[in-house]
Amino acid sequence: MIHNRRIITAAAVATTVFALASCSPADPSSGKAEALGEAEYALCFSAASSDMDGESQDGKVVLVKDDGAFAGVQTWGMDMCSMEWTEKGLFFSDMKTDYLIDGAGLKSFENAKTDSQYAMLATAADTAVGLYNLGFSDVGYTTQVVTTTSSGTSLAEVEGSYFIAAQCEGEVFGIGLASGPYSKTGDPDTEPMVLSQLTGTKDGKEKVVGSSTRAREGAVLNDAPCHDGKIYYISDERRGGLDVAAKAVLSIWDTKTGKYESKALISDEATEPFISEDGIGLPQVTRQSLKDGKLAWYGVKDSIMSTDIKTGQTDRKFTVEAYSDNSASSKAIFTDADVSSWRITMMVLRTGFCVMTGTPGKRWGGPCWMKMPQTSAAVSSLGDLQ
Repeated sequence: MIHNRRIITAAAVATTVFALASCSPADPSSGKAEALGEAEYALCFSAASSDMDGESQDGKVVLVKDDGAFAGVQTWGMDMCSMEWTEKGLFFSDMKTDYLIDGAGLKSFENAKTDSQYAMLATAADTAVGLYNLGFSDVGYTTQVVTTTSSGTSLAEVEGSYFIAAQCEGEVFGIGLASGPYSKTGDPDTEPMVLSQLTGTKDGKEKVVGSSTRAREGAVLNDAPCHDGKIYYISDERRGGLDVAAKAVLSIWDTKTGKYESKALISDEATEPFISEDGIGLPQVTRQSLKDGKLAWYGVKDSIMSTDIKTGQTDRKFTVEAYSDNSASSKAIFTDADVSSWRITMMVLRTGFCVMTGTPGKRWGGPCWMKMPQTSAAVSSLGDLQ
């Protein structure tokens, strides 16, 4: 069966870092990572899926210590690579293998899959679930669901494309356009969005929990926050293409009832848009974005925003130094307390390399996607989010 993938280029980047401009490439291959050790950060880079041939190792995961020393694991590559750091260790995958690296060493499990990823989410300390974009099939659209533990890995295929993913109460959910047996119109502009449970179902397949014709694809998130069974994010509900004004809303999906609701964003700064009119730079949130009833998110004009999830009241808290063009896009790291002031500078995307600098003035070469352990305190506050 031949699969062709849907690609959303404006959001085909990880949501874990800020990106700036630079012209100083560096070689991250200073050593081979044998164990997690004292690593404080993990970075992943890969060739694009269109450039992978399956014959060469086109990717690398780099572990970085707090002093800037780093070591790498060569991989077969995974476009849009996503990682998960739990108490057990760091989970990541490439197109041929699933990995877990912890204090004892590196474990690898052969598991052939497609070469483009949506997300990697932990469902337990020793379990991570990866979602992979296989593409159109003869009957719909296929996502591969890979579950990895310290003892092995398994793969299942489900219906749908899920550019929005979240972990709620130990299960993984995806949000995307209805396809296959769930399709209503066959037209992407009028097709409903569906909320699907992708793990823990009776038959191992997807379970469509709810659908909505009001919800839109105006968000791409590999780690959306979930609280009390509800998934929250900022999206664009406009219809009719880019000629129509953007309509930024707080989107809420209830994983228990399947109900979708949205709240208009209310602000005293009516002159500043929440979402870019050209569709570039979609709002970013991560699982740590929601705290004390406020959703912190990174939005247009390099702003850190805060939205009250009950009222929709939205305030621009502060701006950050950032940069975006066709080869780079700004990213934000949210933790339980702060927004990190780490920056990553992306080189031309085909090189896969970046230059990373931190608040203490440290600088080193490295690749383009970053993941921090949830327990890491090696960040500095950019301001009060509440």
